[in-house]
Amino acid sequence: MKNNKIGLVLEGGGMRGAYTSGVLDAFMDENIKFPYVIGVSAGANNGANFVAEQRERNKKVFVDYVGHKNYSGFKHLIRDNSYFNMEFLFNTLPNELVPFDYETFLNSPTIFKVCVTDCETGHPVYFEKSQSNGDGKAFMSKVLRASSSLPIISPPVEIKDKLYFDGGITDSIPLDKSIEDGNKFNVVILTRNEGYRKEEQTLGLYSKHILKKYPKILHAIEIRHIKYNITLEKVKNLEKEGFVYVFRPIGEIVVDRLEKNIDKLNSLYEQGYREAMDQMVDFKRWLENIVDS
Repeated sequence: MKNNKIGLVLEGGGMRGAYTSGVLDAFMDENIKFPYVIGVSAGANNGANFVAEQRERNKKVFVDYVGHKNYSGFKHLIRDNSYFNMEFLFNTLPNELVPFDYETFLNSPTIFKVCVTDCETGHPVYFEKSQSNGDGKAFMSKVLRASSSLPIISPPVEIKDKLYFDGGITDSIPLDKSIEDGNKFNVVILTRNEGYRKEEQTLGLYSKHILKKYPKILHAIEIRHIKYNITLEKVKNLEKEGFVYVFRPIGEIVVDRLEKNIDKLNSLYEQGYREAMDQMVDFKRWLENIVDS
């Protein structure tokens, strides 16, 4: 990528991240790289594998291993207060079953940022891989885990004496952060169909009880839909102006955040790959046009 003012912005969405996995694999097959990548939750995990240049790893993590007994389920929620088995996802998988290439990841010249939410302030915080001081495993087990820790179905993660939840609570599509960091142009991968708008989330008494010690998080959840929809409008406007290129699911999404059906997830992965390849000529033309901008 000759233009060093272009960012890749990756939305989260839980298991809908299988779509992003497909799109990123298409990028790798076309040898498309970015100088700057920022992601949230599932988007951050997809992004880490992309920066590590591990072509097959996203599909293995988001599709192939979903049926494993230790991947997720209510038994883990009861036992460990987390629907997703975080120890399995951020230790066993990357360090044993589907090894993560920490060396390539850490040595990559790509700026890689992960969005999390500060439990005390209710504001987004962005960790960059250069802050890991060469400890890729800590970045995996702390930062990437925190960005995927949804309130109520996961406990917060402690990083340097502070607690953090999923970054999607406060910055689901971190386009503004990428622009703030100097990226005039951005490629945005969304995990919702065009026209989607987030509705207000109503928390029940039990959820409010669980989160009563984190009042700022409660407030962030209450206004999340407002911030999300404002960002979608910004994406739409910048797309029209040529400053943003968007990959979003064209076919109807039938996968939810906690999906465990491997066939559905595999279909979504293949959809992401196919739809990205179908747009590749137009996308490369857009890239060529911004090279000297």
